[in-house]
Amino acid sequence: MCVTFHDTLQQCVRSIFVVEKRVRLSEVEKDSDVKENATELKIFDQLRSSQKRRFEVNDEIESPQSPVPSSPSKAKCRIFGFPTLFYPYMPIDPQGRIYITWLFLVTFCYSYNAWAIVLRATFPYQTPNNLPIWLTADYICDIFYILDVVLVKPRLIFLHDGFWVTDEVETRKHYKKKTQYKFDVISLLPLDILYVFFGTKMVILRFPRLLKLQTFWEFHQAMDRVLSSPYVVRIGKTLFYIFYLIHLNACAYYAISDYIGLGSNSWVYDNEGNAYIRCFYFATKTATSIGKNPKPGNTWEYLFMTAAWLMGVFVFAVLIGQIRDIIATATRQKTEYRKRVDGCVRYLRRLNMPASLQRRVTCWFKYTWTTQRCFDEARILNSLPYNMKRDVALEVHISTLSKVQLFRDCSASLLRDLVLQLRPVSFLPGDVVVRKGDVGHQMYIIKTGKCVVMSPDEKEVLATLSEGSVFGEISLLGIDGLRRRTATVRSRGYSTLFALSRNDLDTALNYHKEAEQILRRRADQIIRENAARQTKQQIAIDAKREDSDLRKRRKSGGSSESVKSRRMRSASALSKRKLSMVSEDKPQHADVRSASPDIREMKISTPIPTIIFSNETN
Repeated sequence: MCVTFHDTLQQCVRSIFVVEKRVRLSEVEKDSDVKENATELKIFDQLRSSQKRRFEVNDEIESPQSPVPSSPSKAKCRIFGFPTLFYPYMPIDPQGRIYITWLFLVTFCYSYNAWAIVLRATFPYQTPNNLPIWLTADYICDIFYILDVVLVKPRLIFLHDGFWVTDEVETRKHYKKKTQYKFDVISLLPLDILYVFFGTKMVILRFPRLLKLQTFWEFHQAMDRVLSSPYVVRIGKTLFYIFYLIHLNACAYYAISDYIGLGSNSWVYDNEGNAYIRCFYFATKTATSIGKNPKPGNTWEYLFMTAAWLMGVFVFAVLIGQIRDIIATATRQKTEYRKRVDGCVRYLRRLNMPASLQRRVTCWFKYTWTTQRCFDEARILNSLPYNMKRDVALEVHISTLSKVQLFRDCSASLLRDLVLQLRPVSFLPGDVVVRKGDVGHQMYIIKTGKCVVMSPDEKEVLATLSEGSVFGEISLLGIDGLRRRTATVRSRGYSTLFALSRNDLDTALNYHKEAEQILRRRADQIIRENAARQTKQQIAIDAKREDSDLRKRRKSGGSSESVKSRRMRSASALSKRKLSMVSEDKPQHADVRSASPDIREMKISTPIPTIIFSNETN
């Protein structure tokens, strides 16, 4: 019995231990599950953060219109008017205005050092009285140098594998790998400490400040890229080189004169008048080889004159040649314009053309040059990639093309293809844009100036078309009966129009099949509106004629037939005449009538004109 009880007790204890072991195992399993879930959540968070960073990088990639990322928000930092320049964690756009302004300040400091260091080292212009002013200017320039190396240049974004890198660590590494970084650091060597041993007159200790030449070149390259007319900057930079070389020559002349002895002979500076102006004048004469210079007498004088003449022969010849090339490049288009005008006028004179025609040709050339400043727009645009050329055309023409009623319901892709086909055409006062009876192959959009629509006898003005008005767009669809112009349009003054030909429209419609039906339905709507307008205008003209005829008959005692009946007869005749035009055009609109029964009824009852005007006609 005891044995049995003992065995039973042992079994109970074992079962308890087994239960505890199972509980512990379950707790361990739960802990492992929790750890696994935690690691999975951590991995998921990492993936999500990396995906978010990837999205942020993708968001930073700009569209093709902007070659660099846009500047950060100005609300984040507004210090001294420079929103991103003094914010230490904000990347800087190397083509932005803020950075170019900063380059101007650093370039100004560099120019000061380039002129002042040599001047103070040779001429006695640094005195104990003005020494604090010179030192203040020196150390202000040093502050700009330090800020440029420490705060600005390390944050310039750069291109790598086609992407703009904006990470601060990467931009700093990229800057430190450049040769410019080494020169920038050397230019900040604190050799001014040696003033303690050599005195403040040893201004030559600041010579390392002249090694920051790369910033000077970078500023002029940026200005050359930003300004609409960079030729002024190029000429200014060349003149800076010329005057600086003369400045160095003048300083060397004074130093040699001081070494030999001021006023000791006829060649050295005689120590009269303003020293710098006299030496600058002598250096200019020597460098340009003007002549009548005093004859050198010793070795130092011969060496100086030889170096000055060689500099004048080679260096100044190159710099003056650069100025000539810059001016020739700036006036090249105007020179080509003059050659083209002279050649055309000579050709007309050789053919014994009337003087009035020659004057019209000359006026056309002058007006085209004044408004466009070139005659080869197509060649200039063809040098660009297709997408960039389309972007330029969109900026110029999309607002004008969107005003055309015919294209108002078309897709944006069709308009983007059509803007590349617009061609500018200039007209003189009185020139015929379209003539009645001619076959219409183009539509016209008025950019500048005004055009007038003439009556059949060309004695009355039916309508005046101003900027943005459109005419002749229905002829682009090639509908039978609507291909010939039914009115004459003349240019009222000097005007510039954009022309779109039917062949260009057909080429674009080959890739936009769905747009053809939209264009035809839109054309029918415009036809109805303009037909009603033209009918009202014709009735008004006939009413005026009938009134004038009635007055004449009453004065002469003739018949007093009712004016109203005559108006009705003229309107009926006009409707019959236009109904016959529609009946001839009936087979061409089968696709439109099948698409819309309303349009089928309209086409039988609506008179159709050929010249189509926009709603902006006067």
